[in-house]
Amino acid sequence: YMCWYCKDCDAYVGCHHNTQKPLGTMANKELREWRMKAHAVFDPLWKDGKMKRKDAYYLLKQKLGRWVHIGESDIETCKQVIEAMNPQTPLL
Repeated sequence: YMCWYCKDCDAYVGCHHNTQKPLGTMANKELREWRMKAHAVFDPLWKDGKMKRKDAYYLLKQKLGRWVHIGESDIETCKQVIEAMNPQTPLL
């Protein structure tokens, strides 16, 4: 397992398998928790086979009006993803 880590601020980011290419941007504990929450509501769309992964990301783009990569998102964007993907929110 490879990652980039900043000991001073406890921020890190994992890397793609067997590479040094980061999966997103550095994140401290609070931001990592928000990203995990966003993935928890977003990922079931494609991991459960409801749609293809690229289609799930396109749906998210339609809902937020821009392309979003959760691994590069700040806390506010994570909150927007969670709201947009809320099961009570229509899927367009």
